[in-house]
Amino acid sequence: MKYPVILFDLDGTLLDTTSLILASFRHTLDEHGPFPYGDKEVLASLGEPLHDQMRRFGGEERVETMVQTYREHNVAHHDDYVKAFPGVNTVLETLHREGFLLGVVSNKQRMTVEMGLNLCGLASMMATVVCQGEADRDKPAPDPIRLALSRIGADPASALMVGDSRYDLLAAKKAGTASAGVAWSAHGAESLKAYEPDYLLDRMEDLYDIVGLAGVDGSGRS
Repeated sequence: MKYPVILFDLDGTLLDTTSLILASFRHTLDEHGPFPYGDKEVLASLGEPLHDQMRRFGGEERVETMVQTYREHNVAHHDDYVKAFPGVNTVLETLHREGFLLGVVSNKQRMTVEMGLNLCGLASMMATVVCQGEADRDKPAPDPIRLALSRIGADPASALMVGDSRYDLLAAKKAGTASAGVAWSAHGAESLKAYEPDYLLDRMEDLYDIVGLAGVDGSGRS
């Protein structure tokens, strides 16, 4: 095993939540606006902590009420929108079966992280899950990755962090882990190259070669 520990961001990496996020932002901005922001600005901020996003869009005085509005809409409509990206379930099931330690490091609150993992059948495969506010600082600080590693007794050199945004790649670099960006990022694969990930995944199955399971095919069979 080249990387016996593999940590994943959730939204935009394992789970396709972009349509839900956009719907929740549209609802929130309409409720508290009008604001001169649309989908373009929301997409550019994906991966950033929610409070920071709302602070930019609505100002300090509206942060808490906008976060509450967003979360209420997000939870109410979660299961109507969220699904795993192609290959995610098969690849994670294979990695788990082969003895890799898997985890999630997310800037989302725990309730919705667990909702997504349970909905898509991924929860039982996770050795550790770190969510927004559980470390001293959220990504792009290295604290959440370091907390995830400490919970399972792993060192940074043994770990690969997989994510769809600059926040994941910056956090990985600061934490001393290897990093992989995903080409299906809403930010676009080219935008991730500026942050110098060690790897770039065109599809989830590309993980097999990276971690030393080159004999496994797209169905998860060796």
